[in-house]
Amino acid sequence: MDIQRIMRAALASSLLVLPTFGFAQAILTVTNSENSATYTLEELLAMPQTTVVTKNDYVDDLTTFQGPSLRSVLNDMDIDRTANLKMVALNDFASEVPAGDAFTYDVILAVLRDGEVMSVRDKGPIWVIYPMDDYPELQDDVFNGRLVWQLKSIAVK
Repeated sequence: MDIQRIMRAALASSLLVLPTFGFAQAILTVTNSENSATYTLEELLAMPQTTVVTKNDYVDDLTTFQGPSLRSVLNDMDIDRTANLKMVALNDFASEVPAGDAFTYDVILAVLRDGEVMSVRDKGPIWVIYPMDDYPELQDDVFNGRLVWQLKSIAVK
């Protein structure tokens, strides 16, 4: 009996590990009116990276963020700069963001913070980052509301 129980526990444990072992998990879904695309962390890291060094209301010190530009993701999905985007976090917090921001500023989908992958606990795996220190107009609370962390999806509204 004890051996069967141990074997079942080992099998159950292995089944919990298998779905993530060796398989990349999608962490972002981007949807327009015609189709959608999913991205894994590995795919986001493989895209051309943009670095933004900035402070915001949620980090105390100058911080280096790195990730693909939001502009490149929108271009890949043929999302027009006049579109409105609904950005949704893992906890279902949502923010409406004009796509034009991505074309006016170097908004990034940050996946690295100071060179490290961000955990969910540290606002990851994706944090929408604006170059707050580069443009005085970004110091407005409106833009702080667009710094969606734990981003899981972007959809055209």
